[in-house]
Amino acid sequence: MKYKRQHTESKMASALFSIIAVMVIFDLLYTAQLNAWLQLIIGITAAMALLNLFHEKNVAKHLTVDVMPGELRKYKGQEDVLYLQVTQRGRLPVLSAEITITAGDDIAFYNDESLKIRNVTETSRIFSVFPGKSTTIEIPFKAVHRGTSKIIETKIAVPRIFGFGHIKLEQAGSANHEILIYPDRYALHNRSLKAKIEQGAYRDKNTFFHDPLLTTGSRPYETTDSLRDVHWKLSARSGELMTREYEKTTHMSWLFLINLRSDKSFAPPADIEVTFEKLAFIFGTMAEDGIPYRIMANMRTFDRHQFFTLDESSGKLHYRHALEALARIKTVTYTISFDRFLKFVKQSDKMPTHLIFTGEADPLIMAELKYYIEQGTAVYQLDEHGLEPFKYGRKEAVT
Repeated sequence: MKYKRQHTESKMASALFSIIAVMVIFDLLYTAQLNAWLQLIIGITAAMALLNLFHEKNVAKHLTVDVMPGELRKYKGQEDVLYLQVTQRGRLPVLSAEITITAGDDIAFYNDESLKIRNVTETSRIFSVFPGKSTTIEIPFKAVHRGTSKIIETKIAVPRIFGFGHIKLEQAGSANHEILIYPDRYALHNRSLKAKIEQGAYRDKNTFFHDPLLTTGSRPYETTDSLRDVHWKLSARSGELMTREYEKTTHMSWLFLINLRSDKSFAPPADIEVTFEKLAFIFGTMAEDGIPYRIMANMRTFDRHQFFTLDESSGKLHYRHALEALARIKTVTYTISFDRFLKFVKQSDKMPTHLIFTGEADPLIMAELKYYIEQGTAVYQLDEHGLEPFKYGRKEAVT
């Protein structure tokens, strides 16, 4: 980051210049003979003022501040240190300067100096750096909220060399830095969920699904069959609708659907942050077992997916991407109703073996979920009670 000088008047310097100007004019107009000592004082004062002006114009020309590391990833509640490397490539020293750092309040600096009016955290440090040298400033912080926190601005106040106030330096451009705060996967409310997963409560049910590439035969059409599975040529020959039958497979594919709307308003659910922490724990367990999963949320985006989506994959790298996705999801944004979102998701060609949705289920949502249940997908509801099998016809999951 580079800095530009903010023009600030020095009252003392202005007063000295005024006094010197008055005395010089008095000497020229009235041919007054100034005392030699007084002339010497005027000369020294003028030299100091000129040196101060030169220092003010040049001290920040080659001063830079770099934030290290460029990106940090922490779980909610963890602590770390942000490093600011101040480098002076110019020929003038920076002595006893004060740097003020302001960041988003998803983190909290120790010795926070913010007024709590804005959603920021703020702190300051004193530093000195000599020409051609660098110095490193340590800024400890704590991750307090899920989300992304960035350095919003930094300001530097450099004392003028002869005590004529301070030079104010403003940050030019934005800081290329980001702190990602993951949900706390080790939260206490995840212990019951951990126990059920370790007991295999969600892995042995409804894991057999058909493979559309392996046809084994056909049978008469039923109302619960998908039109994609209708064997149209055979139906034309037989005079009745016939459905293809496929070979069963045990491949597991989980689809997570996150509802960012509460039951009766556009606001996010009150327990959405707890939901994110439960999801972080589930994703970690799935990464250990190598189970592929996909994440979608009813948050509009301007890309090919149309809604917030993390494509299906598995393993530790995918887990990291999942945590980043959870950190970046904004709960206060443009969303659509969850039942309309489910209609959109149904257009996907791939049927998951397991579907997990978050939040409450009203009749409209249940009607859309019925499609997956009829296709053999194991549907679960993740809410304040935990992760439970969802049964069509009841407003809530079985508890």
